Amino acid sequence: MIATLELPARPLTLDDVAQLAEGDEFHRFELSEGNLVVVPPATWDHQKVCADMAVWLMANGHQGRVNIAVGLQTAGDNLNGRVPDVVVASGPVPGDTVWLPPGLVALAVEIVSKGSERADRWFKPLEYAEVGIPWFWRVEPDETVVRFHLEDGQYVEVGRAALDELLASDVPDLS
Repeated sequence: MIATLELPARPLTLDDVAQLAEGDEFHRFELSEGNLVVVPPATWDHQKVCADMAVWLMANGHQGRVNIAVGLQTAGDNLNGRVPDVVVASGPVPGDTVWLPPGLVALAVEIVSKGSERADRWFKPLEYAEVGIPWFWRVEPDETVVRFHLEDGQYVEVGRAALDELLASDVPDLS
């Protein structure tokens, strides 16, 4: 079934998207230049990787700073926001935060899925780098985790490992 939405005749804002998401538990919404991006629910395997990574990060020094599928502002305006699969905050986050400011993000993780390949590999890393998120990790469909660090405004690959190997090791320094 496809629902009909009453949307304003203007670019949407992060507040509009937050309000829209309150009434729809079956989709995730992102915003690019005021344009709505509707993301279907993730698969079981996708969510399992999210949970495994979040638990590993929390158990290894980031307790209270890890969350799954949170809103993240990706520009200095109210027209751009993404929903990374896993986020590690650089410090405390107020509990009522809907769209996390990028200055509070140490790490954003994207898990590449069918239908999100281009966004996860190209668009989101560019947006995250542009707002200064120091670490970006991408989990490929074969469960290879590619780790990037921000250097001079661009992400530089600093390592890659199979997910199970990464989860069996210590969490890399995110400072």
